[in-house]
Amino acid sequence: MKNWDLLEVIGEAGETMAYEAEKPAVRRRGIRLVALVAAMMLVMMGAFTALATVSEPVNDLLYSLWPYAAQSLKPIQLSCEDQGIRMEVHSAAIAGNETLVALSVQDLTGNRLDGTIDLFDSANLLLPYDGSGTCVLTGWDETESRADFGVYMQFDTDNINDGKATFRLSRILTGKQETTVDLTALLPAPLAEAETVLPPKERIRGWSGNDVEKAKPEALRVLEVAQSAEIPVTQGVFLAGAGMVNGELHVQIRYEDILHTDNHGFVQLVDENGSVYEPGMQDGESVSWFGEGGDSRQEYIFRNLPDDMEGLRIIGAFVTADPAIEGEWQVTFPLELAEE
Repeated sequence: MKNWDLLEVIGEAGETMAYEAEKPAVRRRGIRLVALVAAMMLVMMGAFTALATVSEPVNDLLYSLWPYAAQSLKPIQLSCEDQGIRMEVHSAAIAGNETLVALSVQDLTGNRLDGTIDLFDSANLLLPYDGSGTCVLTGWDETESRADFGVYMQFDTDNINDGKATFRLSRILTGKQETTVDLTALLPAPLAEAETVLPPKERIRGWSGNDVEKAKPEALRVLEVAQSAEIPVTQGVFLAGAGMVNGELHVQIRYEDILHTDNHGFVQLVDENGSVYEPGMQDGESVSWFGEGGDSRQEYIFRNLPDDMEGLRIIGAFVTADPAIEGEWQVTFPLELAEE
């Protein structure tokens, strides 16, 4: 059996920073897929049972986006428990090379889950084909500590054959917090010329920008910083350093334990008039690499700076979370239960 692409969990339909370093998973964001996700979020928030019964509004919207799904959602009702948390697959549809699975996750022992829950790239429908997809939170019931999800996947095959399918989940992320910080107050003014080093190319996660040659790991230089000099910004996020490098502004952030928390964020510059400078496209680039112990370092590089940098603020926006709940939740069902 081939290795499986991890699902991209998108708690929000759109990502604001196109330059954010990519995770090592296949990411496909066709207009049709985004539209499907958006429609699911609109019509199923707080109304999970609509998926199993295929109410008329759900049917109409799904039919306009994926006609087979509107006619093919069938009840499954299989569940399993681990770590005091129950996962239940309520219904599924399989048509051609596309699948749609409706499921819930419920804490049976306490209040470890909350409305920020996501499945942290760990929800997979296991079939003998490579595939990719996305997962959206469609409802949250605080009283029952239960979250509802819709998982869409598309596989690299013309048609999914008969047999059995296994739906598996291994990580649950909760306790997300969004924090915006003015980093300018944490830095000396004016910023001095900084020492640089080559990033560890064997640990590069990704880089972005329109200067292809400069974006290559063997050519791009990043700040030389000492972990002892880092400044805590918020839970799991540290300002590693900032300085000028040949007329460019470099800001380096360390995100702690991203493999268990998915801590991430972005940095931008804002001047007195509200104009924004971002480290992407013509204004610069960003590069990220794995640090020690599952940390990630990301350096945001700003070019085309204004002549007068006085009053320019460095603003960071960060998303952090509690360490993921890890377990093994899986159910297996005959494909004939979900096929058209």
